[in-house]
Amino acid sequence: MNRHGDRFESPSLSQLIEHLRRFPTREALRRSAWYQEHRRALARLLNTPELYPSPGAKPRLQAFTRVVQWNIEKGKAFDGLVEILSQHPVLKYADLIFLNEVDDGMARSGNRHVARELGARLHMHVAFAPAHLELTKGWGDDVNVPGENRGGRQGNAVLSRYPFGEVRIVELPAEFELFEFAEKRFGRRIALVAEVLIDGKPLIAISVHLEVRTTPQGRARQMAALMRTLDRWSMSGPALLAGDLNTHTFRRGTRWRTIRSTARLLLASPPRLNQRLLRPHRSGDEPLFTILEQYGFEIDAFNSSQPTHRSYLTTLEDADHLPAPIRSWVLQRLARYDHRLDMKLDWMAGRRVSALRSGEVIDAATGIASLCPQAISSLVARGRPLSDHAPIVADIRL
Repeated sequence: MNRHGDRFESPSLSQLIEHLRRFPTREALRRSAWYQEHRRALARLLNTPELYPSPGAKPRLQAFTRVVQWNIEKGKAFDGLVEILSQHPVLKYADLIFLNEVDDGMARSGNRHVARELGARLHMHVAFAPAHLELTKGWGDDVNVPGENRGGRQGNAVLSRYPFGEVRIVELPAEFELFEFAEKRFGRRIALVAEVLIDGKPLIAISVHLEVRTTPQGRARQMAALMRTLDRWSMSGPALLAGDLNTHTFRRGTRWRTIRSTARLLLASPPRLNQRLLRPHRSGDEPLFTILEQYGFEIDAFNSSQPTHRSYLTTLEDADHLPAPIRSWVLQRLARYDHRLDMKLDWMAGRRVSALRSGEVIDAATGIASLCPQAISSLVARGRPLSDHAPIVADIRL
């Protein structure tokens, strides 16, 4: 009801986004009468997970479960993703897929509900949780894509050929204010927590995407908050956590952090630093792994040390924090890294779950043998790379 007693309809997503983008800062939004009137509608949009069942979902492997984790870069290469996940000799047998950076209603990804449409094409059940309302067309080349957003959400998803039980969203502590960033967003980082019933046995599947523009300590705070929430919900059974944990080991998000990280690059031995970037769970550079282990999660058995992302130093947004003359000098000095850093940002961690090795188990119906955990790099379909991240794969048994 409005103040005159007349009934009105709840605003649409596009109307909410149109109003949100008018506010210059989060504080200005928070103090506005408009926000006080619509904050419950906004909370419902961001705190309601979505389930899309597939009548044709049937596991492709019986003796074990193949799991994939993939940051799909919004789903901009949608047709290629469908092709690879349907035809790749390893990926096509994945019965449980964790996804980050999943668009809904964004021009850059064809205005698709990417998770729902992927599930329909792959005959998989879908759980989707929005993390942000997108208030722009995106970043970089995204802004030049023809057309406008018909919706404007991004989040995490889990695709499964096993049925879902309960699905929840965990809000993570804010470590960077995206509302005041060039790619303006309203929301927060989240974890999607879905109960997956594998042969009737429950597995807690946790799809998480941690903050990139913060410090290792900031990501540790986010992981600690997630673990405490699982404890509070009494979720102590078999669990598999997968996601883009953004474990680049640098301090990002402010000018002072950029200066410190630049000094680290200039002073470090490139071979030694490159090794640390691929093993941040053992170097101590990312304390979130210690937290995972304290809560009973195993890491090494579910991961290889292969890189999952390549950062090009000449195009990093952090360079904008440096004065132009210094930036030019720094980039010249960083030529010894070949102007790039290979990183392992994407991870799985299991609790009361077994990660299999190559040939340990063979599926009788298909003849498919289990594989060691691995990253699958350089995936291209229809003439274009599918994402700026490589998918990682692990075979598991409860």
